Amino acid sequence: MLIRVTTLLLMMLAITPFGMAHDYWLQPQPFVLKPGQTTEVRLFVGDHLNNESERSLTQKKTVRFQAISQKKAEDLKPRSQDGNKPVCTLTPQNAGNHLLVLERDWSHIELAAAKFNSYLDHEGLTNILKMRQKAGEDQEVGRERYRRYLKTLVQVGDTSDQTFAHKAGQRLEILLRTNPYTADVGDPIAATVVFDGKPLANAQVAAYSRHDGVVKTQEARTDAQGRVQFKLDRKGLWLIRLVHMQRCQEDPDYDWESFWGAYSFSLP
Repeated sequence: MLIRVTTLLLMMLAITPFGMAHDYWLQPQPFVLKPGQTTEVRLFVGDHLNNESERSLTQKKTVRFQAISQKKAEDLKPRSQDGNKPVCTLTPQNAGNHLLVLERDWSHIELAAAKFNSYLDHEGLTNILKMRQKAGEDQEVGRERYRRYLKTLVQVGDTSDQTFAHKAGQRLEILLRTNPYTADVGDPIAATVVFDGKPLANAQVAAYSRHDGVVKTQEARTDAQGRVQFKLDRKGLWLIRLVHMQRCQEDPDYDWESFWGAYSFSLP
């Protein structure tokens, strides 16, 4: 077990200095509140749900930042300024689910061949690794652009509704089929992953949970309908996340483009 953990740690360290194993996620504090109560929405970056740093919004990189409820959709960008931490505060008046949606514009990176191949293996992107090998590219630098699609779910009061399953139109989108705020420990949590509006099959998805400082991981692959399921086996902060990659056809400076999806919530 020690050898296995050490090997995994070394693999992560080989990747993380370049930022490619890092997730971004939104973390309201608190996730569950009363109508009229304020929550601070923070943006964190880290690996396996371990906060490594808190980020500000960066207006130039933000394509979309919204709060969606049954009553309305509110644009949060005008309320958030560069350098602000938290990225915004929210004071919902209406009971029910409130879904926050954040989309960040393209970023770019180049990785040495071995590090890029390790990153692909780490993220379960074996199809891309095989494509590189088949094309004789696995010894070449990995040139990639990537984009992030984030969601987080807040519960206000005791009212239950369907906002948790709202289709926000993200290019890579995680759609919950289970409302975590009506679930109990031990229940399943089901999701569907779509890309360009279609179910994304055979994608490796991870569910991280953090409670009392300890992070646990579950992994599964989507079925032909893009569906995946995990077990809500503990209280605390949860993050469902994945990376999808394909050939980059639109930018000649990059060979690959990846799409990072993350959906955070709390199990009270």
